[in-house]
Amino acid sequence: MALSRKDQKDATRERLVSAGAAIFAADGVQGARIADIAREAGVAMGTLYTHFADKEALFLEVMQAGKQSVLEGLELARESSNTREGRDRAAMEGVVAFAQVYGPLFRLMLSRGAGDPIQRDVVDAITAMRVAELIEGQAEGWARADLDPEAAARCEVGAVFHLLDWWIDNPDRFTPAQLVDQLCSVRRLGIEGAMPLVTGGDDLPPATARGSMTR
Repeated sequence: MALSRKDQKDATRERLVSAGAAIFAADGVQGARIADIAREAGVAMGTLYTHFADKEALFLEVMQAGKQSVLEGLELARESSNTREGRDRAAMEGVVAFAQVYGPLFRLMLSRGAGDPIQRDVVDAITAMRVAELIEGQAEGWARADLDPEAAARCEVGAVFHLLDWWIDNPDRFTPAQLVDQLCSVRRLGIEGAMPLVTGGDDLPPATARGSMTR
């Protein structure tokens, strides 16, 4: 069945957003060229301009689409389990999967780079979700009372981003399940103070292979 004109237009816009994410991530917002984005999407430059007034408008949609996807995934993780451990694991599984499939977009979203307010908004939105969880955790007694929730949440978001950013370039060091185990352990030990239960991954590589990744 042939696509309707609207469906074709929507599909083209999605390709442009995907291409924009790849080019912006590779070249930066200032270095990205409209011609390269159009070529990556397989469309003419004129087609791109029928969807977006300029490069900045496309960048804004790229960031908004990525932000919405990540936040919706984290919200689903909250609803996926009746236990805190289950929710934490679902959240980490979600961000690992997103980074694995959309590596360039993931880097673009969480890079504060030159201090772009759109990029800060993504980081701030993710952080705010964790701040709310930690405030609740301090009231319930499972989060460390000596930590400031805002500072702790920002440390955690930064640590998760750094590890995933490294893993995108070194995927053989951990399987996705092993990486989720590491992220859950960091959350338990670094923020909530309880010994973790490793439940999802295969046995980790030998310490000599993990190198600096061991504790």
